[in-house]
Amino acid sequence: MEKINEDLWLKILQFLPMIDQISLAQVNDSIREYVKYYWRLSKSVTLTGDVMELFGAHEPLMLEGLECWSGSVKSLKISRGSMELLKKWTPYSFPQLRTLACEMDYNLEEADDETLLLTNLFPLLTRLTLTSSTTGCHLWRWKLLKELHLIWCEYLDTDTFKEIFSTLQLTKLTLLYYGYNVTLGEDVLEAARCSTLEELQIDDHHLLGDFLPQLLRLPNFRRLSFYTRDYYEYLLDSIAKIQPLKVRSLLFHDSYWSSELVTDAIEVMRNLRRLVLQDDDIESQLLHTICHKLPHLEELHLLKMRDLPSPVQLWKMVGACPTLRILNLSSTKLCYQMVQPSTTMAKVLLHRNAPLTLHLHDTGLDPQRVLPDLEHPNLKISFEPIELNIWSSRFVEIEFNPDS
Repeated sequence: MEKINEDLWLKILQFLPMIDQISLAQVNDSIREYVKYYWRLSKSVTLTGDVMELFGAHEPLMLEGLECWSGSVKSLKISRGSMELLKKWTPYSFPQLRTLACEMDYNLEEADDETLLLTNLFPLLTRLTLTSSTTGCHLWRWKLLKELHLIWCEYLDTDTFKEIFSTLQLTKLTLLYYGYNVTLGEDVLEAARCSTLEELQIDDHHLLGDFLPQLLRLPNFRRLSFYTRDYYEYLLDSIAKIQPLKVRSLLFHDSYWSSELVTDAIEVMRNLRRLVLQDDDIESQLLHTICHKLPHLEELHLLKMRDLPSPVQLWKMVGACPTLRILNLSSTKLCYQMVQPSTTMAKVLLHRNAPLTLHLHDTGLDPQRVLPDLEHPNLKISFEPIELNIWSSRFVEIEFNPDS
């Protein structure tokens, strides 16, 4: 180990989890100095549950790490944090820290004292993801917060909402219980006080009543994502009635289920540019009808589908949508018959005004076999993935154009 130079140590440490970095620091003084030097350069630190447990048993190790991280770290993730342990962090300041993801041990008696401690330890946060027993008290003390993500904070007191949402100039907000039997009631309307709000993630049942119409009236609101079990049809129908022409993108993850009610709602969203169905069902005729009714659709993503239209149906659907630029069939296992040249395919491609890109990432198809067969000036083939933000099962994401 003595023959490994500093540059190589820094490279090695990049690939090691924190618990292994700490173990290396205990080998000898020379390696310890390399680890500490690496820590002083670190911009992002993740302290998992086993690391926090180790710190609880060996406080000097924790203090040594804090001395190194405090001056440089911009992003910090803490799992299984405790009030007792974090109190020992107070001698250190974190002037660079802007992003905190913190999962605290549940502690109803000291929950708000924990929040107050976090505001004192990390006063300059602009992004906070919190799982704890907090009631919401003291959250407004983070005056610079732009993103607030409260996940499984099942003891939130809605009486704190007015102070939070009238004080903070949030652009992104998450209030998620994943369908758990928590009802925020009419006090959730206070979130619409944030005139700066652009994005919201929430459980579907909190959007009932007047909350959804108020969100859609916010001047900069552009993305709504909701975990859904029961109300997706009602919510899509409501948006179709209130502001259908503002919708530019729809993403369904295990939440479409070939619903004719949702299909009817989509058909009036005539400015829709992107439609994504992942791990879902849709009847071929419904898909064809949707494409025919949407004059500006540019992207259609059919991912991990349980069933796809036949090749003839698929290309007729493309023919019904002349503005389509991207057809993404990635992550669905395909047979070669799905992409074999055909009379229908040739006719559709011939009448296109612009090329169509067909994405076939992770379909089981061999590029060397597919590419020579599908050469056409109006068809491009890609085996590269398109990254989508799939954050849960059973959710709907709606993007709006605020200027429409």
